Amino acid sequence: MKKLLVKIFAVFAALLLPCMWLVGCSFDESETADGTVELSFYAINDLHGKFMDTEDQPGVDEFTSYIKGLYADKAREEILLSSGDMWQGTVESSTNKGRLMTEWMNEVGFSSMTLGNHEYDWGSQVLTPNSELAQFPFLAINVTYNGKPVDYCRASTVVEKGGIKIGIIGAIGDCLSSISGDFTEGLDFATGKELTTLVKNEADRLRHEDDCDFIVYSIHDGGTGFSPSGINTVTKNDISYYYDTALSDGYVDLVFEGHTHQRYILKDEYGVYHLQGGGENGYISSADVSFDIATSKYMVKPRLISNSIYASSSISGDTVVDEIFEKYFPTENPYTTVLGTNNYKRWSDDICWQVAKLYYEKGTEEWGNKYNIVLGGGYLKTRKPYNIEAGNITYAHLFSILPFDNELVLGKIKGSDLKTRFLNTDNSNYHKYATISSSEVSDNEYYYIIVDSYSSTYKYNRIIEVARSERGKYARDLLAEFVSRGGWER
Repeated sequence: MKKLLVKIFAVFAALLLPCMWLVGCSFDESETADGTVELSFYAINDLHGKFMDTEDQPGVDEFTSYIKGLYADKAREEILLSSGDMWQGTVESSTNKGRLMTEWMNEVGFSSMTLGNHEYDWGSQVLTPNSELAQFPFLAINVTYNGKPVDYCRASTVVEKGGIKIGIIGAIGDCLSSISGDFTEGLDFATGKELTTLVKNEADRLRHEDDCDFIVYSIHDGGTGFSPSGINTVTKNDISYYYDTALSDGYVDLVFEGHTHQRYILKDEYGVYHLQGGGENGYISSADVSFDIATSKYMVKPRLISNSIYASSSISGDTVVDEIFEKYFPTENPYTTVLGTNNYKRWSDDICWQVAKLYYEKGTEEWGNKYNIVLGGGYLKTRKPYNIEAGNITYAHLFSILPFDNELVLGKIKGSDLKTRFLNTDNSNYHKYATISSSEVSDNEYYYIIVDSYSSTYKYNRIIEVARSERGKYARDLLAEFVSRGGWER
């Protein structure tokens, strides 16, 4: 009844609008004369701490100016949100565990941030202080710890724009296995039918208790293999591995996605749009929504905005980005401090093999007098830009391609698992430096290897941890020391 009265009043007000102007009254400029409110949603996903400009891509200074410029358009109501993985990935963000990025998000005016798997790369203990710093809520309807809700996120938030109440529900996808086992004990993400039930119930609550007119679902999960141009029309089977289209049947009106770093616009069988903007400051997902107050009907126009537009040379970067950076790095700039020189371009496989060798050397130095170590390496994967160009190398560059804070581990592994998981694996993300061949390994004997804590805690590797190296010595640090010794000048 309350919503019906509001809509009747809106129609009545629209009829009286010319008279209102005559007597000098005003109305929300985003509401048109026919009673339609113009909403513009903007979402980013998987930014991974890409805060400062580099040779490979723009930072967020132009993005900040672009978004603030959009806010100046009084004909529309803007809503900015994130679909996760905002903090981890660069020296400027990871070294303060996302606080710099959170301060920037406050400045730009985010309405919410859905948690991603990489928000957990330093453990859950980081999330509570960051949530207290944030001037917007962290969302994840399906996170529990030891079976209980957590204090650093909530199921949803409500934003009111132009008289329209918008409910935003957040969820993290089925990506618990991508978090180091050091941080997953007791942590759980509800998935599948359980997640669908949670989202349906929350959508119902938002509509009937909070009187929300429009529901946005921001999920840190997404699809792969869809065309990056145009609109992909998909069926239930096309996206059922991460999204239940039953949610589009009256529960969810618009979906923003992340995690897979894909770029697409999807339209599911119920006509609900799904957007993902590629990640790492490449695109903004955007949807313009024309909402008729009287009928509650709406029209959605989705699009992806390239950084060639929002970070073009015609846009001057906002100086607040430099101010935030200098707050965290007042004396030393990790982007300008040169460690050494690289004599030719190094590709991802070459870099990962070098790290595997450095694992072996560091482990042998630390434990080799007591244990016969036969291999270094494990699951090693670089991040964008995935290579190191010839020329001077800074710590910031090494950090961007190897941002993971995984500690060095001396592990014991059965011969059969050593062969299957490491020596003979067909997983291209496993790299090794070995002093033993598969033919020399006995299935039932145990061997000592050096991996990092991500590989050692991955249960399918079946590694028994024997010891850990000094805390704070990660793959990028070993590589930085190697570069400083002139290792790539030869």
